[in-house]
Amino acid sequence: MKDTIISLLTKNFFKFFTAFALIISFLYILSPFFVPIILGSILAMALSPFVKKFMDRGMSRKKAINMLTLIIFIIGLVPSILFSIRGATVVAELFNNQGSLDKLKALKENALNFLDSHAATLGLSTDEIHVYLEQILQNVGKFFLDLFSNFLSQIPDLILVSLITFIAIYFFLFEEEKIRSLFDRYFYFSNDRADRFIKVLKSSCREVFFSNVLTGIIQSFIVTIGALIFGVGDFFIIFFITFICSFIPVLGAGPVAFVLSLIAFGQGHIVAGIGMLVISIVSGLADNIIRPYLASMGEVEVNGFISFLAVIGGVIVLGLPGLFVGPLLASLVFGVLPIIIEEYFPPKNAEHETSSETI
Repeated sequence: MKDTIISLLTKNFFKFFTAFALIISFLYILSPFFVPIILGSILAMALSPFVKKFMDRGMSRKKAINMLTLIIFIIGLVPSILFSIRGATVVAELFNNQGSLDKLKALKENALNFLDSHAATLGLSTDEIHVYLEQILQNVGKFFLDLFSNFLSQIPDLILVSLITFIAIYFFLFEEEKIRSLFDRYFYFSNDRADRFIKVLKSSCREVFFSNVLTGIIQSFIVTIGALIFGVGDFFIIFFITFICSFIPVLGAGPVAFVLSLIAFGQGHIVAGIGMLVISIVSGLADNIIRPYLASMGEVEVNGFISFLAVIGGVIVLGLPGLFVGPLLASLVFGVLPIIIEEYFPPKNAEHETSSETI
């Protein structure tokens, strides 16, 4: 027996080695595109039901996919590229414009004066307030400076990632049936677990895309339009910050409008301050109403604290794409892993039903 195994390994060693080397080399070449490919697969699974809806209206599968990808290109990819280019211009002007720096200094002085005038009421010394405020402003300023600097440096990469993601969406939608046949061939599940696996995978992708992205866009538009009406801040800066903050569980985008309200009050603009305070409440309500409704399309419930860690960890590891990949991985861990574990350790009820059918 031992000689047979050694003989088998000897005869097939170079075959296995060649196959292994080819796979590793191919994956190494594709490694710069792993993130957009993953994003494309997420969006493809989220958008798969829409292909079926187009087909139910009499379209062929190819026409349905072409129609859907064209819609995505028009309402998604093109605005994103234009938004990125516009963002680079705005951020560069912000950092290079002396007037913007003077406004920030004036804003800081107004905040200090406001706090100094209420220090006695709060029972704090003015020196302590100055020290704490300086520390807060330095940390916040460093965070957003790094964020915008990274964004500027990654704009060419973001455009390339967007294009590859768009192509990946088309590929995964077009090859969905072949991918499913490969899944059934190499990921054999007994009973109905294969269908459950695919269903949870698609629902998790749909939940991450719709509940996070659409809610973030809605909140960002609410806060940004309010800021434009009351003349507080720049459209791109506010939209960008609000969209990023909207992914943070519990907090959401409401605090952005609240901070803008405090800024307006600090500058003596009472009407704008009250208006942005109302916008803060509205955006918070939108988060608490729209997000749970859209999240109901998914089948996996993830603890808020775990979701928070997944978002932050995803951003730290993958950058902006981590906003989508992090929550998806958290959803899959709690949704897909139980199905895989159940395959090898079925519940007692399932074992009893199987044994009864055998008898």
